[in-house]
Amino acid sequence: MSEYRIEKVRRTVMLRLSDGATVSGDVFLQPTARFRAGPQHPSDLFNEPEPFIPIATVDEELVLIAKDQIAHVQFPADGADTHLEGIADAAVDLWLADGTVLNGVVRFATRADRSRLLDFLNDDDQRFLTLQTPFGTCLVNRRHITQVRQRE
Repeated sequence: MSEYRIEKVRRTVMLRLSDGATVSGDVFLQPTARFRAGPQHPSDLFNEPEPFIPIATVDEELVLIAKDQIAHVQFPADGADTHLEGIADAAVDLWLADGTVLNGVVRFATRADRSRLLDFLNDDDQRFLTLQTPFGTCLVNRRHITQVRQRE
């Protein structure tokens, strides 16, 4: 192993692009997250400010994808996707600009003065919000959301 090589953890994802195309492959995560224990989560990577993300496709071709053109990202949930104290759950239906409707649970940090889903959607500055679905985790690009309906 080269002393210049940076160790990464590969995580398989499926991207749905704004034009309806899909790209399946692996993203490269840091083995240690910056702000919590354990490896970097895909949501950390997709919410970083860099406008492009490398994906190793199933045939090992490296493709650079513009984050703004990603409508949503899907991947299997892992053990770290659990309920935490101070985190609220909201069951929602999300409509995307391409007509896709996603259903699941959004988890967000609450504050005493700002505890509603609306507050989270308006205040949070992350490019992708995390939606837990029956099929795994879905990162949804906020710029592609046209409407949100909270379910009881």
